[in-house]
Amino acid sequence: MPTIQLVLTDEDLARFLEKIDPPNIDGCTLWNASKFAGGYGQFKLKGRSVLAHRVAWTLRHGPIPDELELDHVYLRGCRSKLCVNTDHLEPVTSEENARRAAAALRWRISVWVRTELDED
Repeated sequence: MPTIQLVLTDEDLARFLEKIDPPNIDGCTLWNASKFAGGYGQFKLKGRSVLAHRVAWTLRHGPIPDELELDHVYLRGCRSKLCVNTDHLEPVTSEENARRAAAALRWRISVWVRTELDED
């Protein structure tokens, strides 16, 4: 993904912050406005839609390098594509992001299966 060159006005920043809920039990601060079809938060900036979690990261840490994308780190308690808590995000390669997503899915399925079996 190309580096986002963010220049937010005070009005843009206020608009962005009002679309974020307080932290939930997992520590996620969820985006409460429009979403892309894939379930990620969407923020309109200067006429174009950008990923809300990338805006949050860039505001706190600066630009995300072109060769990296942001992982919602499951091991840090992040359970949602709508999370914009930068403590739950980490820049990683696309390959690492896919590997972590698959590992998190396997873990969730194993917990679900154990829970379902334990109910009998």
